[in-house]
Amino acid sequence: MRRKRPIAALVEGLIAGAVGAGVQSLFFRATASLTPAPPKDAFDPPEAEQADESAQETVGRRLVEDLAQRGPLDEQEKARLGNAIHYGYGAAWGGLYGLLRASYPRLWRPSGVAAFSVGVWLLSDNVILPLFKLAAWPHRYPLRSHAYALAAHLAYGAGVAGALAVEDGAPAMPMVAAFALARGRAVGERALERARSSAIVPRDLIEAPRHLAAAIARRARDAVR
Repeated sequence: MRRKRPIAALVEGLIAGAVGAGVQSLFFRATASLTPAPPKDAFDPPEAEQADESAQETVGRRLVEDLAQRGPLDEQEKARLGNAIHYGYGAAWGGLYGLLRASYPRLWRPSGVAAFSVGVWLLSDNVILPLFKLAAWPHRYPLRSHAYALAAHLAYGAGVAGALAVEDGAPAMPMVAAFALARGRAVGERALERARSSAIVPRDLIEAPRHLAAAIARRARDAVR
């Protein structure tokens, strides 16, 4: 493992944490038929809306409707915001792990990855969620529910460790730049298509930036030749 500055370790950890959250989402999809149903009387939510929400969706609704005083959110907006919170939360834990791993190389060992995964599970599912009234305290759930949640967090930890292993050979900053450029191009193309379909914006004004970019690219190629 190469030595890293704290900011690099943090950024790479954030990226790896988001990757780990994606791996955990894949785990949930792959094992959907095996997901144990919690006891009906395990958790008595303080808000009626929580009956049809995931914990992440509840957090998103509270942030938007209660804290920011916006909304109300519809079901699709809740789902998108909940998904963003899932990845953001995973990224935050990954950032912390990236910093600790840079200072304590033993955390890169399989035992260190497992300890990180178990720690995230213990603090998240058994302390943070109950404290914020997003779930019941751990003694209200059966052992099979805890075993499934632990397996999901081990999948998350494996995703984080795998992403960090890749980043050890390829620094994160170029990866971030490449992702941002690709994402920005995709967003720009979608905005252009929406503008084309609008009768308000003149078509010549829409196409002008594209023609200008094409002209600049041709001049650059001619200069190289």
